[in-house]
Amino acid sequence: MRSLGLVLLIVLVACSPAPLQLTPFAASAPTTQLVHLRIDTPIPTQTPRALFPSATSTQTAIPTLFPSATLTSTLDANAPTWTPLPSWTPPPVTAIAQLQAHFLLNWPIANSGAHTLTRAYPYGATNNGRLQVHHGVDLVNALGTPLFAAADGTVIYAGDDFMTEFGSDTNYYGYLVVIQHNFLSPEQLPVFTLYGHMQHIGVQSGQIVQANELIGTVGQSGIARGPHLHFEVRVGNPFDFGATRNPELWLQPFPGQGLLAGRVTDADGAVMSGIMLRVQSNDLTRNAYTYADTTVNSDPLLGENFTLGDLPPGYYAVTVTLNGRERFSQSVYVLPDQMTWLDVVLAN
Repeated sequence: MRSLGLVLLIVLVACSPAPLQLTPFAASAPTTQLVHLRIDTPIPTQTPRALFPSATSTQTAIPTLFPSATLTSTLDANAPTWTPLPSWTPPPVTAIAQLQAHFLLNWPIANSGAHTLTRAYPYGATNNGRLQVHHGVDLVNALGTPLFAAADGTVIYAGDDFMTEFGSDTNYYGYLVVIQHNFLSPEQLPVFTLYGHMQHIGVQSGQIVQANELIGTVGQSGIARGPHLHFEVRVGNPFDFGATRNPELWLQPFPGQGLLAGRVTDADGAVMSGIMLRVQSNDLTRNAYTYADTTVNSDPLLGENFTLGDLPPGYYAVTVTLNGRERFSQSVYVLPDQMTWLDVVLAN
């Protein structure tokens, strides 16, 4: 992530990181080596798995790269309690329900680490205008916390971004790994995950990895405020900073937890940017934020502009207040282990 004010450039040692020494993974982990992807290096291909079983595609293999590729939760103890509705009727099955198939990625942090996303700076947000528009999500963890592949795939890049640009400029993510996965997006494009600001790298370009396989450790290389994992999902072109999607739509919910997602529009149907939604139950209050501007990609099937995960199942009051006036208020039941959709239309 990057501040719009003073930019702190962290000077990285030009040599390769120290060999990865982790227990109990060290015996099977590949030798640590920073390797730049060569455009003439063949990448193993595998038969893709379509996102929907009924989807049709003429492709027989995951597309490979081409030489011309353009290169916190807030608790409000004083908030009034909210009485849940006495009963709930499940909504009819819609196309939205089919999009649970997006949950194809495991959490890339070791079980001993922290899995909560930084809620003040989610995907598509700016931390109230203090930071650059966020193209991924952050998981704050201690230096050296093990990182794992989010799904089966092929490492297409393992190294630094001193010369190869992955962000808005070079030396943005520091040491990073990019993995191409063995499934396609809803529009039949390859899907990649990016792991940024790493301390050590334990895989090499071209290496086949399995889900939950050790790939390195949490660091603070590149432009980072403290140690954390910056995690992205990119679709189509892994080198394109503008090809990201919201990772919360792809990461499996924590067992028993739910994901609230939706779209905020005005009374005329125009999508609203930079809106804060208060999501409140009897036990907690959290804030969600709509995407900051039109440069942030929504899912092509959903068209969402906000998400809020890690919610215990149950009733929530969702409100939007602008200029001291409540513009929207609705109760919603968040389902466990899946996504609950909410259309938010702001009154005039």
